[in-house]
Amino acid sequence: MYGVALTDKQTLEYQQKTLPPLEHNEILLKVHAIGICGSDLRIFQHGDSRISLPRIIGHEIAGEVVELGSSISRFDIGDRVTLGAHIPCGVCVYCQKNQGHHCVKGHSMGYQVDGGFAEYVALPGTFVENGSIQKIAATTSYEQACLSEPFSCVLSGLQELQPEPGDTVVVYGAGAIGCMYIAALKRMGVAKVIVIQRSAPRRQKAIEAGADIVINPTSADTLQQVIKETNGQGADSIIITAPSPDAQNEALRLVKTTGSVLIFAGIKNQSSVPLNTNQIMYKQLRVIGTHGAPRASHVEAVKWIDQGLLDFDFFITHSFQLEETAKAFQTADSKEGLKCVVKPQE
Repeated sequence: MYGVALTDKQTLEYQQKTLPPLEHNEILLKVHAIGICGSDLRIFQHGDSRISLPRIIGHEIAGEVVELGSSISRFDIGDRVTLGAHIPCGVCVYCQKNQGHHCVKGHSMGYQVDGGFAEYVALPGTFVENGSIQKIAATTSYEQACLSEPFSCVLSGLQELQPEPGDTVVVYGAGAIGCMYIAALKRMGVAKVIVIQRSAPRRQKAIEAGADIVINPTSADTLQQVIKETNGQGADSIIITAPSPDAQNEALRLVKTTGSVLIFAGIKNQSSVPLNTNQIMYKQLRVIGTHGAPRASHVEAVKWIDQGLLDFDFFITHSFQLEETAKAFQTADSKEGLKCVVKPQE
């Protein structure tokens, strides 16, 4: 088969690779669509301590079951499926609480094992047993299905945040994740979504995703405008999808007393971020971190996609063939659109 391996920082190589025979508890998937995640870009640019090179990365995977290990009984050849990212061990304290995304081993597709930027991907036995492999509807495209993993992370964040109909929610960032949050919030009945975004093309995408108000922080007083739009109270909730220390600090001022702040994006290459904890205490704020998604959120994400609860095609702005993966990464890094998807069978 052919795959695209990360062989060094900022180096992707299109190469031929021989797949080893399947173990009795493994599944071989023909990859039809694989999305580029922000974490893939960070791995490409900076490396990751969990990854030994060369490695085929990528975890936003949708494909077709083409071979089954001898002990596999709950899947059939030809099943159309989409995957979660995490490889839970199944035995640690978090796995026992159905929080496999926090498994102490920290294994994921495309990290310790090869991922989806390839014609085929072998699913390890531990992943088959404990991970999330969900069948998709005949009406769901593979391109839509590969969004199930990032959208499951969005749903997991919303489960933690618990926004209510009638709320005003501020979203920092209008990339693919930010726009998924915008669209999901409006679908859930949130009254007003205010988006803070510097990039003009992404401000337009935010509007198309359903944002009620879009603020350009380079030309407007963000605090003043949010206070004005919330009758002087501040936002009920704030979601930070941009990896910005300034956004994290500003959010504490934009949110109302007793409000909630959800931090979705981590700050890379920075050991600490100063925060005014007096804001958290005196305003009695709920500050929540969210990372990854449990299987339940992935199951729910597939339901949203299968039932067409959002226009998931909207989030896919660029598609590439497998041999164009390096170009796909350049496009994703340029922030020209939202989600870049590679289709290895084309």
